[in-house]
Amino acid sequence: MARQIGLVAAAKARRGGILRARDQFDVSPVFRRARDYCERAGMEWYILSGSHHLLAPHQVIGPDDAFIHALSAEQRAAWAAEVALRLARMRERSGEPLVFTLLASQRYADLLMRAAPELPLDLPLSGLDLASRLRWFDHRLRVRSRLLGGTMEG
Repeated sequence: MARQIGLVAAAKARRGGILRARDQFDVSPVFRRARDYCERAGMEWYILSGSHHLLAPHQVIGPDDAFIHALSAEQRAAWAAEVALRLARMRERSGEPLVFTLLASQRYADLLMRAAPELPLDLPLSGLDLASRLRWFDHRLRVRSRLLGGTMEG
């Protein structure tokens, strides 16, 4: 069985200052849920960052991270190629098969699939809008969504 590695998109909103990457973006409800999902599932996880490409959660960074959606098409393609290269190296060094679980918007999925179609990507949020992504996480984390004002069923 393959080991899952979570890939969480850096949020546009940041706390500011010098912080661990896992804390820098936690002002975003989607980022918090994705982080919590990975940690509760016992998954190793990384942050997809516009400036740093792939950040370990414990890596200390400042608030100046580039927002991927603000990059030009050429910059996004170069970003995706670099992330794909780093993920390929991670797979090569691993003693077991890896599957990358992308917990980000469809734009990230499209970029990575174009850059590395052979990359084993699990896309549980594929095609979901923001509200649907929040509900997906809330259902799996078994929390009541304050942002959506809904309750959990089942």
